[in-house]
Amino acid sequence: MMSATTTQNSVHWVNELSNPEVQDALTTLVKKLPQIKEAVVKLEQGLEVVTTLATDSDTINNIAEPISQVSKVALNKDNINALLSLVEKLPKIAQAVEMLEKVTPFIEVITKKENIVSVAEAAEVLIAPVTERVQEGMSMVKEAKARAEQKRDDVGIFDLLRILKDPTVQDGLKFVQSFLEIIAEKTPHEPYKKK
Repeated sequence: MMSATTTQNSVHWVNELSNPEVQDALTTLVKKLPQIKEAVVKLEQGLEVVTTLATDSDTINNIAEPISQVSKVALNKDNINALLSLVEKLPKIAQAVEMLEKVTPFIEVITKKENIVSVAEAAEVLIAPVTERVQEGMSMVKEAKARAEQKRDDVGIFDLLRILKDPTVQDGLKFVQSFLEIIAEKTPHEPYKKK
């Protein structure tokens, strides 16, 4: 009985092997045997690494720690909605990052010490004349104050008339007069009403 079953199986296999599709599949399989061998070797190496890692308690702890931290994050409705909102805004965030990438070289140039020093020196050159004029004006005011404190005489009408003839006073009075005329033109005013 055993030999009849074995003979039937042999006949079945011979019939299968005579099928052209099976022959093509076997030919392809034989051609791919080196690649299959490499895959099996890599699989064995991977299993060896996984087995080593699975038995190493330090590695298990290093893997488990981040997973436990992730599990602490509450996946509630608010967090999921916030995450979805963030995902929706990713295109805008990407645009902002691109803009930052474009601006970064400019910021790097601005923040270099040599460039800051150059800008400070240029500003100093521009501001120096104004600073000198202000300092001159301050020294004139201090000197005038000191002179006025030293004078003990009263100023009379004839002194005022003499001062009014001074060209500097005349220029100042003309300036004040012109300035007051401009103010009168620029600001609307109501006619003076007696009470």
